[in-house]
Amino acid sequence: MMARGAISCIVASLAMIGAALQPTPAGAQTSSDPLMRVLSDLGIELPVVVATKRAVAAPIEALSRERCDREAALALADGLKQAGYRREGAEALVRFSDNCGGFVDALRRAANLLLDLSDWTAAAVVANKVIAEQPHSDNGYYLRALANDKAGKFNEAIDDYLTAIALFGNKDRISSTAYFAASRAYEKLGQYCDAIVPIEAWVAVNPLRNDDSRTQAVIGSLRSKGQCAERAFAPDETIPITRSGQVVTVAATVNGMKGVFIIDTGATFVSLRQSFADRARIVVDPTSKVRLHTANGIVEARRGRAALIELKRVQATEVPVVVQTDAAGSYGARVDGLLGMSFLSRFDVTIDRRSVRIRSRGGTKL
Repeated sequence: MMARGAISCIVASLAMIGAALQPTPAGAQTSSDPLMRVLSDLGIELPVVVATKRAVAAPIEALSRERCDREAALALADGLKQAGYRREGAEALVRFSDNCGGFVDALRRAANLLLDLSDWTAAAVVANKVIAEQPHSDNGYYLRALANDKAGKFNEAIDDYLTAIALFGNKDRISSTAYFAASRAYEKLGQYCDAIVPIEAWVAVNPLRNDDSRTQAVIGSLRSKGQCAERAFAPDETIPITRSGQVVTVAATVNGMKGVFIIDTGATFVSLRQSFADRARIVVDPTSKVRLHTANGIVEARRGRAALIELKRVQATEVPVVVQTDAAGSYGARVDGLLGMSFLSRFDVTIDRRSVRIRSRGGTKL
C-alpha cells in the first residue's frame, strides 16, 4: 500500500508537470497551471529534467496548495541545491520571504547559498533583508560582514563584524570567528596595530580559555608587522568606585579631558558622548557605522580613536572608541561614556564592591 501510494504521488506530480509543459492555448491564463503558478510566484524557471526530480516536484506541489508553506520552501531550496541549482534556490527563498511576510530562516539560507556562489553583492543585499527582519540580532550583520569582506570592502566589513560582536547576547558562548575576521580585515588595510584590538578583546572574554599560544602568536605577528609599541602601562592600581546598583563608575581622562565613565566589561569599545568626544578632540571616521545594543535599543555610532586614556596612573594609548550622539548615548546623568574592552582588555581587571583593581599584563611604561 505504501509503495502504491508513493508511486501515485510521483505520477500525480509528473502529470502536473507534464500539463504545465503543454502549449498554452491563446487567451488562457498561465496562472491556472499549479506548477507554472508556483514557479512564477517564486520568480524562477527550471528545466524539465530538474522540475521532474522528486526532491523538487514534491515541495512545488505542496506550495501549489499552500503558498506560504515554510517547510516546503526550505525543502525546495534543498532539492534545488542537490540538483545543482543553488542560485534558483536562493532566489526562490528570497521571493518566498517577500511574498509571505518575512521568513528569516529562508533569508539566512539564501545569503549562505549566495556566499557559496561568490556573489558577494547579492549576498549583501539578502543580508540587509535579514537585518531588517531582526535588527537586534547579530546574524544579519555577520552575513553582511562576510560579503563585504570577500568583496574587498574592508572598512564596511569591520563595522559589521564589530556590530555582530556587540549584539551577540552571551559572550561566554561566542566563538572567536568574528574577532579574528575583524582582525584580518584590519590587517588587509595595513592597520596592523588596530588588528590587535579584536584579538585582545577575544582574550578578555575568557583569559583562561582564550589566552593561548594561537592568540599570542597572532598578536606577536601583528605587533612585529606594524612595529607596534606597547600601548599600555599599569602599576598595581586600586581605584575607588561609585556604585548605583550594578553600575560602576570611575573618573578617567581622555586626551586630557576629565570625565565620568561606566566600567562595562561587556562593551566591546570605549564609548563616548558626542559632546564629550568633541571636547576631547576625538577624530572619528564619518563613513563608519557601528551598531550597539544599549538601554535605548540599537543605536548607531562612529568609530574613532583616543590618543591617550588615563585612569589614575593606568594609561593606554591609541585606544579605539565609538562616538554616539548625546541623545543616543544615554549613559545616565553626568556620565560621559563607557570604558569598554578596547581599553580594559589591555589589563588584568578585578572589580569588587568598593574598588577596581588594575594590573599590567606585562606592558612597559609609555
